[in-house]
Amino acid sequence: MTPESFFYYSLYETGLWAGKKWPWLWFVPGYKNTMDLLFPFWEMWQIKATIEEVDQQVETIADQWEADEREDKANALAAEAQELFPEATVTPLPNAIVPSVMIVTEAPESASEGVRALGGELRITYAPNGLK
Repeated sequence: MTPESFFYYSLYETGLWAGKKWPWLWFVPGYKNTMDLLFPFWEMWQIKATIEEVDQQVETIADQWEADEREDKANALAAEAQELFPEATVTPLPNAIVPSVMIVTEAPESASEGVRALGGELRITYAPNGLK
């Protein structure tokens, strides 16, 4: 919108305020004609503001849906990985670049002391089927 249309919008808003404060103004022909002339500018400004607000709401909803979808995918992967590795600790990673899971398996008792000191096996994957 142009500064000129904002000026006309402001004039219309001021006219509405004056009309509420002094209702007799609505019966003055010049006042009514001026308000009729300014109405399209006010209307376009209101439409633009409404569209911007709706666009912002759509963006917020889309971001929320994307976050929910990523979380659901990571939780589904975690459930699948837990079935494949029942003895492991499986953690979903929904905020990774690709929704993934982290699979931590404790070192077996028969492993050497160095391997047990490292804490066992760690896998990060987005496709647990490939880990069988």
